[in-house]
Amino acid sequence: MTMGTIRRLAADIMSIGENRVRIKPDGAKEAEKAMTRSDVRDLIQKGIITKVQVKGRRTKERRKRKTIGSRRGSSKTRSGGKEAWMDKVRSQRRFLFQLLEEGALEKARKRMIYMRIKSGLFRSKRAMLAYLKEAGMVKQDFEPKKVEWKPKAKQVKAAQAPAAAKPAASSGIQAKRPEQRPALKPAAVRKEADRV
Repeated sequence: MTMGTIRRLAADIMSIGENRVRIKPDGAKEAEKAMTRSDVRDLIQKGIITKVQVKGRRTKERRKRKTIGSRRGSSKTRSGGKEAWMDKVRSQRRFLFQLLEEGALEKARKRMIYMRIKSGLFRSKRAMLAYLKEAGMVKQDFEPKKVEWKPKAKQVKAAQAPAAAKPAASSGIQAKRPEQRPALKPAAVRKEADRV
């Protein structure tokens, strides 16, 4: 038998590919004498024909994916860059209008500063004020007034609303249901009624 045939039979017996079959050089003459499948099986048992172990990939911890599509639960709602940007820009715009109201900044400069806020030039309100002072748009000794937090009109109404008005259903009083209209008859029944 040729070495190719022995290799093919050994691969079939061991259920592996032919590339993984190895025949020892010192047992090559004995392998050539093999005539049947059972002879090849004996060579495998003797260790003359062996199989090469598969080189597997090294097992390592998979990287945790942190992109938006892979987030679950509360991690999905964490404030991203856009929310931080919105908070920063809105506070700077409020500060700009406050400066205009107080008369610290000329109205002619409003559009220019507004567009610079939009472009992200200022890191914070403090940086914005420093820029305005350096450019000579605001006086050097100017300090903005501290604005106190005022609740919105909706919050005031909610706080003043009587507590008894809210849980009407829980007190046992059922709200009136609208009167139900009588069900319409099917078309076939209406036609018969018209004939009579």
